Amino acid sequence: MKTKLSFFVMALLMVVAVSCNVERSEKYQSLMAERDSLYTEAVAARGGFDQALNTINEIENALESVRAQENIIMMENQEGNTSKAVSEINAIQQTLQENRNKINDLEKQLAEQGATSKALKETVNRLKKQLEEKDVFINNLKDELQQSRQQIANLNEQVTDLNQNITELNSNLDVMTVQNAAQQATIDNQDAMLNTVWVCIATQQALVERGIVSKGGLFQASEISKQGFDQSQFMRRDKRELDNIPLNTKKEKIMTNHPEGSYQVTETEEGNKVLQIIDKEAFWSMSNYLVVSIK
Repeated sequence: MKTKLSFFVMALLMVVAVSCNVERSEKYQSLMAERDSLYTEAVAARGGFDQALNTINEIENALESVRAQENIIMMENQEGNTSKAVSEINAIQQTLQENRNKINDLEKQLAEQGATSKALKETVNRLKKQLEEKDVFINNLKDELQQSRQQIANLNEQVTDLNQNITELNSNLDVMTVQNAAQQATIDNQDAMLNTVWVCIATQQALVERGIVSKGGLFQASEISKQGFDQSQFMRRDKRELDNIPLNTKKEKIMTNHPEGSYQVTETEEGNKVLQIIDKEAFWSMSNYLVVSIK
């Protein structure tokens, strides 16, 4: 029994001794260093992969935000809010550039780490393509927006020109209105003068005192004065509105010359005389004055 125990102890001591010798060998130490290096690289690769996923998520979120912003810009363009749309397009272009930089940094990072994941490379290429498509779309949208702004500027210029023309036309119209008013006033004045007649109905004595007719004598009948008339002694009338002239007398004598047939003297039920003008143009053709002597 003691022999077997002694043999076991000696065998154990030999294993321990061999083990100690292996741990102290260069090959063992090299293998352990390689193991530690691989572990470190694995940890680093895992960290790089997580960082790559975070970058990809950021880019995808940015693209989703750009898609939403595109619809807003197109609505603003349709509503004519071009200034705000241009500002938002510039912000989108800056966002796209920032994400292109992120893609370039990610590709460099993956190349340095020696990443060989096919799915990861396909994702990066897909994001690059989407960024390129968005860049083209935004540039086209910016061109359309510039065209819209130019069209609006042209329309505003046309409106300004039209407003100026309207102002000039209104100014000319005002001048013409004033001129027409002055011309019409002149025409009305001339028309009134052409149609103005002078009427005086009075007794013989009053006519003489006013110097409208001569006094006359035993062998000479009174007649219209040849010295001219004082118009203040007459009533001013418009011959176009003068049809009937009440004489308020039972006996009259028309002193001025007027063509026969152009007028007639009638008598009212009360016995008063009325001068009716039948043909106005003929009646006033010889004189614009009417003098009637009454008793």
